[in-house]
Amino acid sequence: MKKGLLVFISLQLLFLTSCWDSNEIEDLGMIMGIGLDYNESDEDIFSMTNQYVVPNNIEGTQIGRSGGIPYQNLTLTGSNFFQIIRENSLETDRPPNYTHLKSIVLSEKLLKEEPLKQLISFFLRDHEFRRTVAVFITKESSSDILAVEPTKEMFPAVQLKELTQNHDRSLYIQDTLKFGEVSKKITEGSSFIIPEVGINKGRLRLLGGGIISNKTEQIAGWLTPQEIGGLKWITNEVSGGLVAIKEKNSPEDQAVLEIMKANTTIEPVIKGGQLSVQLKVKSSLRLAEDWEIKRDVFQEGWEDQLKEQGEKVVKEEIEHVISIAQEQKLDYLELGMWTSIKEPAYWQNNHQDWERIFAQLPVTIDVDFTLTGYGTQDIN
Repeated sequence: MKKGLLVFISLQLLFLTSCWDSNEIEDLGMIMGIGLDYNESDEDIFSMTNQYVVPNNIEGTQIGRSGGIPYQNLTLTGSNFFQIIRENSLETDRPPNYTHLKSIVLSEKLLKEEPLKQLISFFLRDHEFRRTVAVFITKESSSDILAVEPTKEMFPAVQLKELTQNHDRSLYIQDTLKFGEVSKKITEGSSFIIPEVGINKGRLRLLGGGIISNKTEQIAGWLTPQEIGGLKWITNEVSGGLVAIKEKNSPEDQAVLEIMKANTTIEPVIKGGQLSVQLKVKSSLRLAEDWEIKRDVFQEGWEDQLKEQGEKVVKEEIEHVISIAQEQKLDYLELGMWTSIKEPAYWQNNHQDWERIFAQLPVTIDVDFTLTGYGTQDIN
């Protein structure tokens, strides 16, 4: 019986592999953020910043101690990124591990010199590199962005990623652009927008977006935060935010409408072999702030003027973004995508000439607001 029990226990050990391949946290070079820059040196044309976790300085862990900075930025240069990563071994005994990577920042100068597809090709092949990593672009040095001391998070790379989490509360914030989505856009041959980050009074701040051309896969221009708002109306990505009616759009005082729901539809229309697009925006909003003290919200029709003024503001924002895209001949508005879905025969025959067609494409815009209520105000 003892022999049988011994054999049984021995067999169980085959299934109890436990953590045979585990590593101690202090032995890992965990990277939270990456910054890629262009270096003007003749030999080392790239600069790469790795944001390492410093476990010894993280409070609450067995090895942690208080008072130290929990991260360290290590910047090295080289002619390619794989070489730079190997160069890390000359300055640290912990090789980079990218399984916990949160953010990657690309500099404007880098994307002026090199196509994005070539820049990310190495990372696409790396099994440690997650496709959920948030991607940003900056007009500054990416190493400077990763050096900004975080105000709410432990690591700058984490705070950077969290900046886009409020996209449902502001029209001016683009949703998180993930590394996998960048790869998909490049494969599809689409132009797209990368969220822009900068430094404002010593803090990280979203500033709009960088336009990536499908023709060159490089930076082609910029959108302001207000233009990001217009783009979100077009691409049906509005999930919250506000519409500000300022004095220039109102014979009265300013007012603010809070967006509760929004939906945009794009309908390609072909007449006589010519393509046009009908863009329809429907949104329900509430009066959140009103500086016109004479407005009586208990009077029937009180919302009519606000509705008309708000629709005008949004229509102008949409028209402005469309004019920018058509002037650049870059369809990051996704009009081509909807044409290929809803008019596949037309797209099959004309997609190779889409750049010219898009630049001259007539777009009609219909904005329809419904005001569903109002906030607390002085009704005397």
